[in-house]
Amino acid sequence: MDAPLGRTVDSSVVTPPPAPRWIALVPLALALAASPVAGSVGSPPAEARPNLVLVTLDTTRADRLGSYGYGAARTPHLDALARRGTRFARCDTSAPVTLPAHATILTGLFPPRHGVRDNGIFRLADRFETLAESLGAAGYDTAAVVSAIVLARRHGLDQGFRRYDDDLGAGYAQGTMVAERTADAATAAALATLEGLTEPFFLWVHYYDPHEEYRPPTRFAASGGGVDRLYDGEIAFVDEQVGELLSRLPERTVIAVVGDHGEMLGEHGEATHGLLLHEAARRVPLILAGPGVPAGAVERCLTRTADLAPTLLALAGAPIPADLDGRPLLPLGGACDRVAYAESFLPFYAYKWYPLRALSDGRALLLDAPRPSLYRIDLPGGESRDLAGEEPALLRLWSERLRRLLAAAGEAPERAAPPADPLDPEQRRQLASLGYLGGGGGGAIDASLPDPRERLEIARDLQAAAGRVQRGDCVGALRDLQRIVAADPRNFPALTLAGECLRDAGRFGEALPLFERASRENELSAVPPVNLGVCLAELGRFEAAERELRRALVLDPSLGEAAARLARLLRGRGRGGEAMAVLDAAIGAGAHTPEAYLERGVALAEAGRLEGALGDFRQAARRAPTDPVPLENAARASFALGRAAEAAIFYESLLRLAPERGDLWKTLGAIYLEALDDTGGAARAFREAHRREADPAERARLEAVLAALAR
Repeated sequence: MDAPLGRTVDSSVVTPPPAPRWIALVPLALALAASPVAGSVGSPPAEARPNLVLVTLDTTRADRLGSYGYGAARTPHLDALARRGTRFARCDTSAPVTLPAHATILTGLFPPRHGVRDNGIFRLADRFETLAESLGAAGYDTAAVVSAIVLARRHGLDQGFRRYDDDLGAGYAQGTMVAERTADAATAAALATLEGLTEPFFLWVHYYDPHEEYRPPTRFAASGGGVDRLYDGEIAFVDEQVGELLSRLPERTVIAVVGDHGEMLGEHGEATHGLLLHEAARRVPLILAGPGVPAGAVERCLTRTADLAPTLLALAGAPIPADLDGRPLLPLGGACDRVAYAESFLPFYAYKWYPLRALSDGRALLLDAPRPSLYRIDLPGGESRDLAGEEPALLRLWSERLRRLLAAAGEAPERAAPPADPLDPEQRRQLASLGYLGGGGGGAIDASLPDPRERLEIARDLQAAAGRVQRGDCVGALRDLQRIVAADPRNFPALTLAGECLRDAGRFGEALPLFERASRENELSAVPPVNLGVCLAELGRFEAAERELRRALVLDPSLGEAAARLARLLRGRGRGGEAMAVLDAAIGAGAHTPEAYLERGVALAEAGRLEGALGDFRQAARRAPTDPVPLENAARASFALGRAAEAAIFYESLLRLAPERGDLWKTLGAIYLEALDDTGGAARAFREAHRREADPAERARLEAVLAALAR
């Protein structure tokens, strides 16, 4: 072959890229006070309706903000917001778990009413009216930007939002336990969304960063002075980004900032959250500012996150449904008569421990458990002194109040749960067609279940083992996980993690029974069927594997990993059309994971649809920026489409991830030389290839090429 400018080179070295071999990736949670009043409080005229921005701070304790008295806080923007608005000194969440807590914020209902009891397996039913739906009916444009997979649209919180951005982008490849979007990316997405909204608008922005694992940017981690500096650093990072968001909002905007739940940080023996209902998990910041909100005020009466939805409806001049658990917080100065309800069903669904419930008026606190506790939180000692034995009459009074609240919602402390069925009839039909009954994944609640307060050591050991798994130390974690399973045989996370460690070690037959047990403990979770499908496929039991993967997709139609696994299985059995349909359905349902796009790109490429394949490879690369596989596929697709310059850019990006790949340097050199007539780029690529070449004959050929290019 003739080289540019008459130079001759060895064609065995500079051949263009070979025909694409597409690479598939195998990657392996009623108000007891006075009834709420329908209508609005201080409704502005229609022509002056304010914009509404709701900012929810995941896992944020009230006492970690400067405006709430924390001396080591680095929260200047939230503190300034509190100064120009109203700070609610005592606000309690309804659940120390993200999804149910947000369901309350967006509906004004406590969990027994809205039926969302835990992450992962629940969906807010369509019959409940969300804040976005109410505001949309009142003429507001609506949008949301969420930052964790636990709030993905499949869980029903997207109801009423014209745009619901749950695409976490690179958050799927961060290596965290839960796929998340960092605060800077959340703010960028929120500002981009803001540009497309018409006033008046309602924008909800969710920041997830303070949730474990605590990994703030170095500038915040290094400058912290508190005991929990990494946690504080995450809050400081969020504060910075909230400040950026606030600086870009129109003038006539009401801003509401609220925590969804707190973080125990070791208090009462719990490291994080989800089990206990003490103040560190219940008490969250709540700040309102903007038109119609008193400036520089502090409300010291007990409030609830359930009060936020009716408050924002009132500020918008929109009708307030009469049957909410929450009540408008404005005007200030009303009677301090609110009663806060909170629950944690995570112990029940994750471990088959007794679910905890709490009821408080800000003075007394009832903690319902197999052995109920009563605290006077307005007296010295607070939640450290259980008065249940000393105040039996008061305990009976509060227990009866709790029973009445639950009865009004259609349940009792000891009853099968959940009251709301998270599966729709079509899901149940599909499960039945696969041979599954589609049970509730809950079971009976009775006093014989373990009290979570007596299982905190198991919870701590499980968290430590999960951390080791996350760091890639399954070998070290497996023994601890097996010990936990022996001591607590219905422990869903321990069963799942132990099975995954065995699976990743290639011990598929040993992993199967653990995944089967996990599936029996929680029939609503899609995690065990995916794991079962992987193991069964590896063991050559393809029909059983297909059935399990299809079950996973019935339970979670947007589960990208299940869709990718099933599609690979189908393609391998010559059923390419079915594979494509599976991937299209999952992505259409909201799957944003890189493996779903990568697998569909492979399927499209094999079908000769290179333009669509390239688009999917780009999407996979955006979501997994440190994974070389999507980039290599994108490079090959670009070259096959005749876009040599674009292919070179992809190869350059790929080589930043895999600089020791001599074959890629040679391919890049060939593209520069043969397709782009760029001898300088070709020489640079061939020199890099020569540095990495071990074969003497190949090194000699590369030396000849470089000599020819130098002439």
